[in-house]
Parts: sequence; C-alpha cells; structure tokens
Amino acid sequence: MPIVIRHTRDDGTLIEGSEKGDGVYEVLRDLRCGWRWMRSIGTIGLQRSRFKAAKRYEIEQAARALRAAGHDVQVDIDDTTLPATGFAEQEAERVQRADQRADRYGDYAGKAAARSEAAYARYRQSADSWPLGQPLISNSARAAHRRMMSAHDASMAEQDEVRYWAGRRRAAQAHQRHREALATVLRRIERLEQQRRRLVRLLEGEYRWVHDDGGPALMRRGGEIYRKVAPAPADAGRWTADLIHLDGELGYWRDVVTDRQKAGQKVWSKDDFSVGDFVKRHGTWFEVMRVNNKSVTVPWMIGGVTRGIYTVADARRQFPQDKKVSTDTIPYSKVEGRASAQEVREAMTHANSENRHSDSGN
Repeated sequence: MPIVIRHTRDDGTLIEGSEKGDGVYEVLRDLRCGWRWMRSIGTIGLQRSRFKAAKRYEIEQAARALRAAGHDVQVDIDDTTLPATGFAEQEAERVQRADQRADRYGDYAGKAAARSEAAYARYRQSADSWPLGQPLISNSARAAHRRMMSAHDASMAEQDEVRYWAGRRRAAQAHQRHREALATVLRRIERLEQQRRRLVRLLEGEYRWVHDDGGPALMRRGGEIYRKVAPAPADAGRWTADLIHLDGELGYWRDVVTDRQKAGQKVWSKDDFSVGDFVKRHGTWFEVMRVNNKSVTVPWMIGGVTRGIYTVADARRQFPQDKKVSTDTIPYSKVEGRASAQEVREAMTHANSENRHSDSGN
C-alpha cells in the first residue's frame, strides 16, 4: 500500500497509508521540519498547515526521504479548494483548542501534585517513625531507609512535573491574551495588508523577459521582449484562494479593532501627534521630532531609559559629540500614551517643585 502525502486547506497536510512500525514516522521526525503525530486524528501531519497553501518544499523533502527509505510515495495537493469554514469559525476552533490545551495542562499539573503529596505522605510516615540516630546496621534497616528516601525523591520529582505543566498552562493562557491584544492585532493587520498587496501584484502578473512573439512590449533585445506575463493557472488558483482567505482574516481582525474602539481603547494615528508633542513608550515620555504615516520619530530611545521624560535637548546634552541627534521610530501600534509639550512642562515644573520642598525639609 503506497504512502500518500495529501494536502487540503480543510485538513492540512496529512500522511495516509502508514501503519505503526513501518518506519514512516521515524523518517519524517528526523527531518525536523514540523512533522509530528496528530493525537486527535490518529495520523502523522505537518504542523500549522491547515487553512493554508501547501508547504511544497517540506512535502517534497518528505517524499524524497520516504522514497529513499524504500517506501512507495504519492503526493496529492489541492491548493485551490477553499476551506468549508470561514476565518471566524476557524479562529473560534483555534481558541477552543487552546482552552482545551490549557485545561489539559492544568489536569496534568493537578495529577502530578496529587502524586507528589502521596509520595511525601509515605516519606513522612516513615520519617516520623524512624528513631533519631538509628544506625543502619541491618539489611532491613537499609532497605527501609532506601524506601523512605525514594518516596522523598519521587515527591520532589513530581513537584518538578507540577511546575512544568503549570508553566505550560500559564503560557497557553498568556499566548491567547497576547494574540488578542489590541497592539498585536494592529501589527497583524499591517502584516496581512502587506501580504495582500503582494498577492494582488502576483495575480496581476509580473514583468519579465520572454520570447519575442511580435506582441506589444516595453523593451526588446535580440529575440526577447520585456512585458507583463500572467501567472500560470495553477499558481493563479492557489493565489486566488490565498487572497480570499486573507480577506476573511483581515475582515475579522478589523472587526476586532472596531469593537475595541467602541469599548474605549485608543487606536493611535498620525492625526493624534504634532512635532513637539511627547509619546510614551516603555514608561518614558519621548519628544516627537517628526510625524510619519506609520510611526513617530523620537530621540534615540536608549538614551532615555529610566529618565521619565526625554527631550531633544536632553539627547544633545547626553551625546555632545554627535553632529546630529540620533533617532528611533515608534510605530503607532506600540504607543502607550500622548502628551502635549505644555502638559510635560507642567509635569516637570511640579516634579522640580516637589524636589525643592523635599530638599528644604531635609
């Protein structure tokens, strides 16, 4: 029976026809490119391959390795058929799996804690009944002592398991919070918009040198012409499916941003800043030197660490050897707050006044 590497956007990339002990899993595992046993569906699959175009390099690499190991391998890729569910349903499923994963880790931690307590109870029972200063002069005494210490070691090992699974549970929960954080969502939208522009360019065709067939061209050289060439049908089908899926994902996250704005969260833009304002980042207020479409330019941020307020004048005094002030940019998705120059001056005056009163009191 041949081994089939099958990819669909609904199911991802899965291995069909493999049986336990046939060596397929061992071959794929040694490739170290994301193949693993999918416990929930009982087969080998490629991680993070669902709802996406096929990872053709990894698939071809797996096919070559399996054939070299003596297996009959077939590859079946369907890149053009869209998933049966939209992105909102896919995200809901992903969140559900993340919650189940966190619950499972919590259950593992709870069971390890119970085993640790049981082992420690056995240790205490032996230790409490062990006479102080009892010498280990017999085989039975030495065996009892080994059992007592073995119970202690088992309890400590299970405590390590508790910490490990509790950490995995916290990480799973923190990942979900981070994924849905407004700043993260805004950066994700920027990245998806870049991907969308690239897909549109690919579908429109690209300029390249081709055989001169007498048609219109921008340039000619020898027997070649330079003109826009439409993508191959297979590529066009795959990119069209990618574009439809990406539009659904963009729409979902834009709705998330709209909901957060309605709830009172601020989405910063260039309309909120002017040169001379101050922007908050990492707990420090930096003077705005320039307002850009996607970011504000501020003095080199490393110079303002722990300062509270960092102006252009501070940067010039701190680095007098520089002919011009070194700068950094802060994207609007990472802005923590905004203040006018007047508000910052008032804050500095208030802080100086408090310092003078404190000095006079001493």
